[in-house]
Amino acid sequence: MKAILTVQNITSDFVTSFWTPLFVAIFVAIVTYALWPRNKAAFDEAARMPLREE
Repeated sequence: MKAILTVQNITSDFVTSFWTPLFVAIFVAIVTYALWPRNKAAFDEAARMPLREE
């Protein structure tokens, strides 16, 4: 059976081959940044901001 090229197939292939790995890489970068030990103090301070009475 011969494959028919459609806009949907081309778009689906583009999204699968380009955007999915890109978004996975961005997600991994964000999680790595959030869990990096050097950033712990800044995140702890930001977590306490709503509880401060100034």
